[in-house]
Amino acid sequence: MPEYILGIDCGNTAIKAAIFDLHGHEIGMASTRVETLFSKPGYSESNLNELWQSCTQVIRDALFKANLKGSDIKGIGCSGHGNGLYLFDENNASTIAIKSLDSRADDLSGDIKHWVNYDQIHALNHQGVWPSQTATLLKWVKINVPDVYYRSTTLLFCKDYINFKLSDTLATDFGDLSASGLFDFKSHNVSQQLLKFLDISEAADMIPPVFRSEQIIGTVQSDAAGETGLLEGTPVVAGMFDVVASAVGTGVFENGKASMIAGTWSINQVISDDLPTPDIFMSSVFPGDRYLAIESSATSASNLEWFVSEFFQAEKYAAPVLDRKVFDYCNELVQQVQLNENLPIYHPYLYGSKDNAHLGANFFGVSGWHTRADLLYAVYEGIVFGHQEHVDKLARFGITFDHVVLGGGGSRSNVWCQLFADILNITVNVTPCAETGARGVAMAAATGVGLFASFDDAVSSMRGDYQSFYPNKDVQLVLRNRQKKYQKIALFLSEW
Repeated sequence: MPEYILGIDCGNTAIKAAIFDLHGHEIGMASTRVETLFSKPGYSESNLNELWQSCTQVIRDALFKANLKGSDIKGIGCSGHGNGLYLFDENNASTIAIKSLDSRADDLSGDIKHWVNYDQIHALNHQGVWPSQTATLLKWVKINVPDVYYRSTTLLFCKDYINFKLSDTLATDFGDLSASGLFDFKSHNVSQQLLKFLDISEAADMIPPVFRSEQIIGTVQSDAAGETGLLEGTPVVAGMFDVVASAVGTGVFENGKASMIAGTWSINQVISDDLPTPDIFMSSVFPGDRYLAIESSATSASNLEWFVSEFFQAEKYAAPVLDRKVFDYCNELVQQVQLNENLPIYHPYLYGSKDNAHLGANFFGVSGWHTRADLLYAVYEGIVFGHQEHVDKLARFGITFDHVVLGGGGSRSNVWCQLFADILNITVNVTPCAETGARGVAMAAATGVGLFASFDDAVSSMRGDYQSFYPNKDVQLVLRNRQKKYQKIALFLSEW
């Protein structure tokens, strides 16, 4: 009998459920958008009841599309966006649910960076503080809504909430915890010293038991089985921070290999045996007692989603009728644009830049003869320039690579993949699997339930083949000149 694994991927904007066989083939997938609540400027929150209902729906839909029963699923893994802040009271009811696009703590983050003990905080958690980081948001809640802070008894990450609803188990994994700003890399756990520096010592008691991603934390309970169509007793593993899951799901598992994700966030990451320098954006614990050196910011494909939502409404509404995706139409438009140095420049700072949460996106050099297609090209290109900013920073600290596996929504566009290869001047590999986060955590679940002897075996068996894109030398001079212009404007903006 064939054996199947369910992977669930819960991001800031969508939740997906995908079923895989042991060769990594996607058998059935379903997804739906996740609503974001913008109650105030800079706030980005989630309704967890609606999130769970969306999760149950995509699981049922994935089983239906795969023509499978719950009893066919041998294990379940969940990945989710990292950071943000999900707190619960003693009855396991949500007290606050903040997503990782939130910027309410921007001023507080700036203040903490001037504390006398900030260098010690940075040395311990290898990232310091930033606005939507879990540690910073905990401090913000303690200051601004203390009743919520002191009423909360448990801290979970996004995927941990889904795991709790499935298994009735409160748990997290080392990947999410290590990326949260609460993790002391010297002690390899949360330490009182780090929390004391941040004046959130009470938070130590909020952290649930911590597991490796592939460890089984519980099984599907009867209520969840009834809501999802899964079989009661099906094992659930601890799961993964979504950037780790996406790296693993694209087959990036060996030291020195690079994963890039063009999704809501611009993720640029490299695996290492050695703990990376604290001067990069963050580090995360990676399977096999290794680390992921991560440079990232909310400057990637979310910019395209905004642009399409605002300027391609007619095409969006027509897409279902024409049985095509609006992004297919966008790719065709971009492909028709004649590259030249006078096209507009776009900076993808809708949610702030990598260094400044208050910075906004912008088009530069727009003239009367420019078309909607020219602006669309500039968005595609500007997002890749944003990724290049992070790659350059990794290189400054000796973290380099000569090819990369690209994942996320951007990887489903051949024209965009070629643009990544041309601008980064490296080979870009792409897996045909669209749901790499779900596949990565499915690999963890397959390992945890014993379908593979090791995590490495699971990745080798389930990663599949790649399509490769190579740099086109004929366009690189123009792209380099445009990138220099992008960088000059970015520098000016950062000092504005």
